Amino acid sequence: MSKAIVIGSGAGGSIAARELAQAGWDVIVFEKGPNRFTNLAGTGPIGTDFSNDDLKTNVRYFAGPDPLVYPRTWRPVGTAAVQYTGAVDELPQLVGGGTVHWDAKVPRFWDIDFQQRTALGPVPGADVADWPFSYADLAPYYDEVERLIGAAGDAAAIPDIVREHAPRSGPFPMPPGPQQRSSVAVAAGATAHGLHPYPFPMAINSQPYNEQPACNECGFCSNYGCPIVARPAALIPLRQAMRTGRVSLVPSTMVTSVVLGGSRATGVRWVRMTSSGPVIGTENSDLVVMAASAIETVRLALLSAFPDPSGKLGRRLMLHSFLDGTAIFLDERMHAYRGRTVTQCAEDAVSPDFPGARAFARASGLPYIRGGIMELGGSQDPISEAQSYKTLLAFLRSARPFGTEFKQLMRSSILRDRLAGCQMIGHDLPYLDHTVTLDGAVHDVFGVPVARITWSAGQHEQVAQQFYMPVLKSMMTKAGAGAALAVPSADNSGGLPTGNHIMGGMMMGADPRTSVTDPYGRVHGLDNVYVADGSVFVTSGAHNPTNTLMAVALRNMRHLAGVS
Repeated sequence: MSKAIVIGSGAGGSIAARELAQAGWDVIVFEKGPNRFTNLAGTGPIGTDFSNDDLKTNVRYFAGPDPLVYPRTWRPVGTAAVQYTGAVDELPQLVGGGTVHWDAKVPRFWDIDFQQRTALGPVPGADVADWPFSYADLAPYYDEVERLIGAAGDAAAIPDIVREHAPRSGPFPMPPGPQQRSSVAVAAGATAHGLHPYPFPMAINSQPYNEQPACNECGFCSNYGCPIVARPAALIPLRQAMRTGRVSLVPSTMVTSVVLGGSRATGVRWVRMTSSGPVIGTENSDLVVMAASAIETVRLALLSAFPDPSGKLGRRLMLHSFLDGTAIFLDERMHAYRGRTVTQCAEDAVSPDFPGARAFARASGLPYIRGGIMELGGSQDPISEAQSYKTLLAFLRSARPFGTEFKQLMRSSILRDRLAGCQMIGHDLPYLDHTVTLDGAVHDVFGVPVARITWSAGQHEQVAQQFYMPVLKSMMTKAGAGAALAVPSADNSGGLPTGNHIMGGMMMGADPRTSVTDPYGRVHGLDNVYVADGSVFVTSGAHNPTNTLMAVALRNMRHLAGVS
């Protein structure tokens, strides 16, 4: 019997484990983080340790890696010195990966994303290329992933521009869930501005599905682990894999290198922390599938000294350049923290032919610009709101940023209950100087060099943000906001990337001279090492990437397993 090791249990790793196990492989899934779930391989609902708890999620790293234990470093492009050490675009580190904390938007990339060089042409300074397959090739896998994890949406409500670029063949498995009050309000402003918002497809149960209950609209959604597992996502293919009886899940265990023997991998080295200190070991296998998320997969490839005939290993990192809009509604409470997070979105800005965009791009010396999907609504949680008021009061009286005024601000809740946001997920071009490398000066708790991220918004991204900031402000004002503003997310973080959309570094392509993996994710120069996460993306698209990540992983792993 053939034996495979899958590194990571998130969106891509769960698909890889399922496809290999169902094809007859024995599979070991190594997960760096803990398992917060019960009854994964059983029947009936999956249980969880997650609950309605801000402190658990946002302060105690219940889902994510503790940056003191697993740091990363960051520097802007063109800067030699590291400017930050700590949490850099971290994803949850636990069984289920990033799909544990997502708000489960499942858009599809557009056809022009897969042939961006051919459809839109080159961009000065960027490494724009076509994917080794088309939207039409991937569409059946989109269909299958949406049925597998359970997508809720209304196919009839999809605007024409989306149908043109991302056609679908049938309805969603479930109807949309209840629409969030703040999202509907901001969507009205978007409509008044001439945009086309609609109830957005989400992998959140609007009715019982996959043996899991319907969402109860508790509000602990985006950035939280679901207390009732109504958006199980990667847990579903992982459960199906484990039910074959051929899969062993090994949590809280970090793979530190892939062991190579010539052009083949022979297994992996791993380490885990115990009460008496680190324990190290090895595991042999016939196949290794890397699905640790793009940054950690590249880090592991570098630690393992993978061949790199193209010189692009770790290059072309794409993180999306987010634009944050904030609207304050002085005359009404928006309740933007209630229900599933942000139910209305608009895709108009994804198009390079958005009114005025081509002319604005030409005036800046660019052939085109693209914005991205706009998520309408949403707010802060109470802890974040309190920290905002503390910061503001500290400017007035640094010795006592609490007291009566602080309580009054929390009661009026200007920055939570009267706030409704809008976030544009900005298209991010691939640049060769946007990289993941090893930082030999900083190590994790096991003494392993951490990932050093070199990234900052390029000219295309900055020009697009300047064009779309007035659009966001206008539509929020038209929604009735008393005050509105829009700024790049990087302005709120000192340039540090924080968007959690991580792609690139192990680019797919047919030619080993210009890509890192082949059209099915096999690493060039290695016979039995595959990649099944967002690192293989050729371009970033202008949408949330997880649906595409899972569809690509399904396509590639099905080819590997020999299933047509």
